[in-house]
Amino acid sequence: MITMSPVLERGVGHCPFWAVEPGEFHLTVPRTPTPAQVGELVWAMVGGVDDVDRASGAVEAVDAFLGGDDDAFHVPGGLRVASGDVVVQPGCCIGLEEWRDWLDVLAGEVVWLGHSPDVRVEQFGPVVRIWRDEDLVDPKFTGPHVDIPRAALPALLRDVRLDLVGFLDALGPWARSTVPARADRLVAAVDRRLVISAPL
Repeated sequence: MITMSPVLERGVGHCPFWAVEPGEFHLTVPRTPTPAQVGELVWAMVGGVDDVDRASGAVEAVDAFLGGDDDAFHVPGGLRVASGDVVVQPGCCIGLEEWRDWLDVLAGEVVWLGHSPDVRVEQFGPVVRIWRDEDLVDPKFTGPHVDIPRAALPALLRDVRLDLVGFLDALGPWARSTVPARADRLVAAVDRRLVISAPL
């Protein structure tokens, strides 16, 4: 069974502004997250923005996030692909905001999925092969990889979008209890920057 899940890299340092649920380095964006999971995912987005280290509370931290430029928004993460015991994590310098780049694969294009590890995508007719790390591909092309039938990719991406929509739905109540005066703006900014609500 092949799975594709949106993930974010865990926020930098401890979050002093709200409760979080500590997790692995790559945090899965679950379809029905708990409030503490929402807090950890929000911190993954907010914790790396400019001026957040000067914030004295949750409102100022969210304001630092909201004050950023949508076009410059970057949150480390992406899509995790797994099949059996092979798990392909997004590489460095790729962001979850780029998740829709996977749509280009349907047109036969090769997308960049970051480096360290150097994830590699290849097109093999009806199959898209995702190598976990280009450096592990041996001359016989038997390194760790996941083969995704191209016909299965649209459904996998629809599931990714449903995961993100579920997170967005949970973000609203969390934001209204944590930063009520900024709740609507925060939800709208996350939706816009991660391109969640727009149809595939």
